[in-house]
Amino acid sequence: MKKKLVNTHSALIAVWAAIIAVSTLLPAFPVIGTGATLSVGDAIVVLGGILFGPWAGGIAAGVGGFIGQLIAPHGNIFGPLQFTIGIAAAIASGLAMQRKWIYPMIGLLLLGGVWYLFPLGREAWATPFLYMLGVIACIIGWIWGINWLTSTNRASLFLGIFVCGLIGVLIAQSIGNLWALVMFALPAPIWFSVLFISPIERIGFGLIAAAIGTPLLIGLPKISVPVGPMLAEEDIEEDEIWEDEN
Repeated sequence: MKKKLVNTHSALIAVWAAIIAVSTLLPAFPVIGTGATLSVGDAIVVLGGILFGPWAGGIAAGVGGFIGQLIAPHGNIFGPLQFTIGIAAAIASGLAMQRKWIYPMIGLLLLGGVWYLFPLGREAWATPFLYMLGVIACIIGWIWGINWLTSTNRASLFLGIFVCGLIGVLIAQSIGNLWALVMFALPAPIWFSVLFISPIERIGFGLIAAAIGTPLLIGLPKISVPVGPMLAEEDIEEDEIWEDEN
């Protein structure tokens, strides 16, 4: 038996990609200094990783994000490769869902470190402090959140999705900030001016993901669609079979 990297049905990936593409038409927050806007799609992208796992979620984010750039150019800040940021966000939130907290945590710390390699980054020295929200979310999930996504309590489930989603949107933020630093050379005063706005945006996207994702994580298994931890358990069983056969 050959080990599968993606267990989610291709039709589900296609449907989620279409939802991501359409959601890019719904603006959420303006991006100061660029004239562009962030969309609700930023929350839908990370939810794909939580529901369908990092790799299926990443595929949906890539396809949906690319189409979204074409139909909603007002949100296209970084050019034709912007959709890759959504891929990274979906993978990070999916890894968090699978309790592989260490990987997004290392990613956030590395991206924060890269920021200081640029002179403008050192001038806007406080910007990577935002990423510590994601590091804290990883630590909280690691210590206390192990059973949140499998809980029958809706509040615990909501909190689990929020934590995983927040990690994903902060990965997207850290990559987007680096691109903006290189492409637009925004001066330090602009970065400091958004320092207190960005956390509100990221927490907002995490809450949107949790509000949409909680009923889906409860309802989809009832119609025999494995999502979230249920899908992760199937992956573990498949890994065990694959290792036994090899």
